[in-house]
Amino acid sequence: MFPTITIGPLQLSSYGVIYSVAIVVFGMLVFHRLVKAGYPVPVITRGIVVAILGGIAGAVLWHGLAYLIQAFFLDGELSWRWGAGFMGVVLGGSVTVLVYARRHGYAAGPVLDLAAWPLALGQAIGRLGCFAAGCCYGKATDSWPGMYLKDAGGRWMMRYPTQLISSAADLCIFLILLAFERWRKRRPDKPEGWPFGGFVFLLYVELYSLKRFSIEFIRGDSLPLLGPFTVNHIICLLVFFICVAIMLRKLRTRSPERKGFNHPSDIDVFD
Repeated sequence: MFPTITIGPLQLSSYGVIYSVAIVVFGMLVFHRLVKAGYPVPVITRGIVVAILGGIAGAVLWHGLAYLIQAFFLDGELSWRWGAGFMGVVLGGSVTVLVYARRHGYAAGPVLDLAAWPLALGQAIGRLGCFAAGCCYGKATDSWPGMYLKDAGGRWMMRYPTQLISSAADLCIFLILLAFERWRKRRPDKPEGWPFGGFVFLLYVELYSLKRFSIEFIRGDSLPLLGPFTVNHIICLLVFFICVAIMLRKLRTRSPERKGFNHPSDIDVFD
């Protein structure tokens, strides 16, 4: 949709540039927050790199598996398609953080909490890259939100601007998490921090799952599997209810004497 950026012999796609900016913004914010929380700089630096690589691997695997499931149920074929899915970024990155944090003797939950709203902000920026490339496109429409846009195959028509809608929704999630964090810190009756380590990250995943579930109805790049529901609908619901179950279980079983989870070595929901 947007032209390739040419600098001498070097050619950069708008998609790649925007997503690179999103990754850099995310990494810098998380680095600053982890340093401020007292984590060692060498551990943070390696951890961010490892988490980004884990997120990229998760994105590729997630997209491929989702397409494989869709192709099997719709056509009876086992077919793999290369691509990237953001839910895979979240799961791949969080699993990587879990393993890395445990290896260095830290609880993963507080680390993921510090990465929650930077991740939402980075995602809001990254979706503009999808808009530039024409991927994650919307269904054809004649209604007022429609814009003259192309799909991944270069076909132009009036479509729902799902990339821009997703970006705006991700920005709202970022503002919600940021406001919640600021409100929690200002409450004199709750000086202990979050109810448990990983609480804010689970909240982020729940909000993202609801957003992705809603926008899936107007996405044009996936086919219905069960009635109007696609593979991503089912996955988002599954992830949402798993996170809710974890959150409710942790809130119900939390010991009253274990109130603080701000220290890097505290036990949390991911232990």
